[in-house]
Amino acid sequence: MGLRVFLGGERLCVGVRVSPSAPRVELRGLYGERLKVALSAPPEDNRANNQLEEALAEWLNVGREQVGVQAGHASRDKVVAFTGIGEAEFRTRLERLLKERQDNRGAR
Repeated sequence: MGLRVFLGGERLCVGVRVSPSAPRVELRGLYGERLKVALSAPPEDNRANNQLEEALAEWLNVGREQVGVQAGHASRDKVVAFTGIGEAEFRTRLERLLKERQDNRGAR
């Protein structure tokens, strides 16, 4: 997988490219070395960042408090940090999500 995962202190960090104000919240796949995520929330009052954290926590089955935007709060390109999950488990869960997404797109 071409996703760049790196350690930021005790946290596992990944780059994310967001598309705010989209019709629905969805993981769109990879964007270079980052995840690409569509968000229905507008990029105002931290609403898109909050929705991104909530979506990633749900998709990766981690607690909401374990996910946080660390950089890029006012940008489409963000760094999101995770605690309580190792890189191998993170990649396993993400690969499963991307496969499900691909399978669902093929079923349309």
